[in-house]
Amino acid sequence: MTAARDRLLNAAAALFGERGYECVGINEIIAKADVAKATFYQHFPSKEMLCAAWLQDQAEKSARSQEHLLADPRPVKERLEERFDGLQDWLKQENFPGCPFCVTAAMTQPDHGLRGPVETYRAQARAFWRELASQHESGKKKAKHLGDAWFLLHTGAATEAQNVRALWPVKKAKRAALLLGGWT
Repeated sequence: MTAARDRLLNAAAALFGERGYECVGINEIIAKADVAKATFYQHFPSKEMLCAAWLQDQAEKSARSQEHLLADPRPVKERLEERFDGLQDWLKQENFPGCPFCVTAAMTQPDHGLRGPVETYRAQARAFWRELASQHESGKKKAKHLGDAWFLLHTGAATEAQNVRALWPVKKAKRAALLLGGWT
């Protein structure tokens, strides 16, 4: 990647994460990235393509982290705690940004082109939680329900923490996830 492309993706992350896709204009992205308009269009034909690249980047980072946790030999409880602790650290470090996929989904119409990457990511994230649950729970149906519950607790905690700009939702969701797993 070029330095200008990286700056554009970083600007998109900051602006789209803070206010959402629909509330950010190309000129604002260009100014924040400190690039010329021609440089923007050299890398991305449209704001939608920039947002799609940003979402893809976020999805790839998440997938790598999920793959690492699924392959980790530690007990599921420790890996589950790590995932919730990582969410808490990210929220605190980044000043409570919204989940890139939740913010984009909330700010775009159901038929918008960006809904595809959002829905793909959500399905992948849900599959991760189900797989993690299947490593803990022997029954397929029970693991599926447990994974869905963990998925909802994690995404709900991220959203509520961003809404209230506090970490207590993540702490409570982690506690609930542990209870559902039978650890407390």
